[in-house]
Amino acid sequence: MDERERGRRRLESGSLRGSRRPARLAHRAKGRSAAAVPGFVAASDARRRMLRGVRGVSAAWAAVVLVDVVLIRAHVLEDTYTGISTLTGAVAGPLLLGIHRGWAGRPSLGVRDGRHLLSARTLTGVRTLDLDGLVGVRRFETIQRTGGYLDEFRLHDRQGVRLTATNERAVNAALRRALAPTASLRARNGVPTVRITRHARTALGIAPRSRVPRAVHRFWGLLMTTAATGVPALAGYLAACVLAGTGILGRPAH
Repeated sequence: MDERERGRRRLESGSLRGSRRPARLAHRAKGRSAAAVPGFVAASDARRRMLRGVRGVSAAWAAVVLVDVVLIRAHVLEDTYTGISTLTGAVAGPLLLGIHRGWAGRPSLGVRDGRHLLSARTLTGVRTLDLDGLVGVRRFETIQRTGGYLDEFRLHDRQGVRLTATNERAVNAALRRALAPTASLRARNGVPTVRITRHARTALGIAPRSRVPRAVHRFWGLLMTTAATGVPALAGYLAACVLAGTGILGRPAH
């Protein structure tokens, strides 16, 4: 009787484990389906990576400036040798701007849970922007070194994700679809009103459009691109001069 009882219990425990296995597999499959679809990243992850990138670049910038100052004060470098800090600022400035704005490669469009999404790889990894939750659309144009022109949208959704996408046909059409609902309809559905610049409206065919000539927008973009490099370079130079006790023109401060 004891052996039969033990055998019956083994069969029952085996059948119970067998019935639990499909449940565990189904739970794992459900978890995988609830996770981020490949190519799409949650807003919280995108913001965390962005902050991590900003902190990393800022810390590296500050560290290089401090090393430059220490070498100058130790007379390893001359008093006027602040080019390291200047060059570091010229590199760190565009990197910080690119991380914040979400400079990206070729974007991909998709739909998930009825939401239209725009995803692209940035300097800090893939970011996914909710086109149905846009709160800001800007357009940026500038002159490239190769002689061509850069035309892109700078987007911002209500979850705090920022992404820059080239003004290409697919992206333009997706933005038009997302911006089609009127302000009253958005307010009724609880969706924030989108702030769209007139320059962006011109590209999307939405009134009112910008009356400023396109060449002026491109020239302004060139100035902004130059400032993104020049201002941080000047900041790095001034910081090194002040901390090293060197005058702005290279003469020792008294």
